[in-house]
Order: sequence, then C-alpha cells, then structure tokens
Amino acid sequence: MSKIQLQDVLAQRPLGLVFDIDGTLSEIVPTPSEARLYQGVAELLTELAGYAEVAIMTGRAAEDGARMVQVSGLTYIGTHGLEWSEDLPTSSAQIQLVPEALNYVEPGKRLLALVAREMAHETGIIVQAKSVGGSIHYRQCANPDGAREQILALLEEPARQEGMVIGEGKRVVEVLAPLKINKGEALKRYIGHKQLRGVVFAGDDRTDLNAIYTVRELRQEGFTGYTIAVRHTDALPELLTSADEVVDEVPGMVERLRQIRDMLATLQQSGRHKE
Repeated sequence: MSKIQLQDVLAQRPLGLVFDIDGTLSEIVPTPSEARLYQGVAELLTELAGYAEVAIMTGRAAEDGARMVQVSGLTYIGTHGLEWSEDLPTSSAQIQLVPEALNYVEPGKRLLALVAREMAHETGIIVQAKSVGGSIHYRQCANPDGAREQILALLEEPARQEGMVIGEGKRVVEVLAPLKINKGEALKRYIGHKQLRGVVFAGDDRTDLNAIYTVRELRQEGFTGYTIAVRHTDALPELLTSADEVVDEVPGMVERLRQIRDMLATLQQSGRHKE
C-alpha cells in the first residue's frame, strides 16, 4: 500500500473512475461471450456516475464492452485505447478510432483470418475480431500451453511482414497495431480530455499495468491518482506489487466499489471535495 490515501483522491474534482471489465467487474469465464457483469455492478456504476466521470477501459471492442455494461452516460474506451465513445450503449454511430490506427485495420483482419484457417483443427480456439486486430483465446483448448505455442509460431513471421505486434494476456494472444497506444496512453488522454484533477483506476491483467504505471508517473508530476489491482490465482506478481491496493477477485472489487460510492456520498454531504 502506498502512502497516498484513497479518500484524498476521491476528494478531487473533477474526478475520474476508470475500470477494466473482464476479471475486474466481471468474473473470468471460459469464453468472452459468456462474460457478464457481477451482480449489482451496473447499479453501482450508475450511482458512481452521479459523483464522478466514469469510464470503462477494456481490451474488448468498445461496442462489445458497452453491450456487457449497459450503462449510459459513461465513456467507453475499447481495444486498449484505440476506440472511444461517449454515446454507447444507445448508439454505435459515434465510435471514434484514433486516426493513426486506420492503416492497420486490414493487416489485422488478414492475421486473424490466418489463425482461423490454420488453427481450425484445434477445438477450443476462439478468434475475436476488433476494429483493429483482435484476440485469439485458447483457454478452452485441451492443451492450452501447446495451443499458445502454435499460435505464436504461426503469427511470428506474418505479423512482422504485416507490421503488426503480437501481445499476450491471460490465455489469450493479441494481434495489435504497432502504436504507442495502450491503457496507459489512453488513460492520459482521458485525464486530459476530461481535465481531471484525480483518478482511480482498477484492473487485473498485464495490459492494466500500463495504466498503473501511468498513474505512478503522473503522481510524480503532482497529479492525484490511485490504483487497485484485482488478485486472481494467476495474477501477475508485478501487477500486485505495483498497485496502491490489492483486492481479492471480483467480489472484493465490487465491495470496494460500494465503499467508494459511500465515501463519495459522505464527501458530497460534508462539502469536503476539492474543486
């Protein structure tokens, strides 16, 4: 636990609350399509939006994340920061793709098609297309480690030729654009766009580390931020040691959301927030 106190961050105005979905607000399940928000989370997000700017930041496509969350009035940041929308889930017409990503739409499609074709024999592979690149899930394979090695070997040279980058998460291989756009960069953009004076970020996976590092860097510049890591049995040790606070699995995160809501309500009633 760092010296910074959560309540000090929650007192800042404007305040941002930024959350990952899978493994943070939703239990980890065998396939992406099975994932659902943990009970009560949608209601909590709605309440929190009455006190702060709330954003969902996910590796999923923004529209897919909004489909899961189904709460209006939030900012949905998808594909690790490549997509933005303030109009979901009601309208998908205003999803914005960062301009520098446009050249990588077709290369991403070709690499995903390659995996779908060459790994068709492997039961349990799920290819999830996004606006740029996508994810190849292998959690359900009979031999997940073997499937991972096959996917990485298959993609290594074609990805180099296409100018794309290969990344990894929990039982998933990511096909990514070679841009300095990740959850950390996306968080910086969000803070600037909303002119925030404080932010709380929560996540559970390797891709969330960038956002945690960003908060740490911004604090050195005088910004007020706080990070929460959600611990699972396969949690990345660096994630747990880098965050300001660690909660146990999704139920622990949901309980912390309730506490954050209550703390914000108390701050508002007492007039102790900082404009």
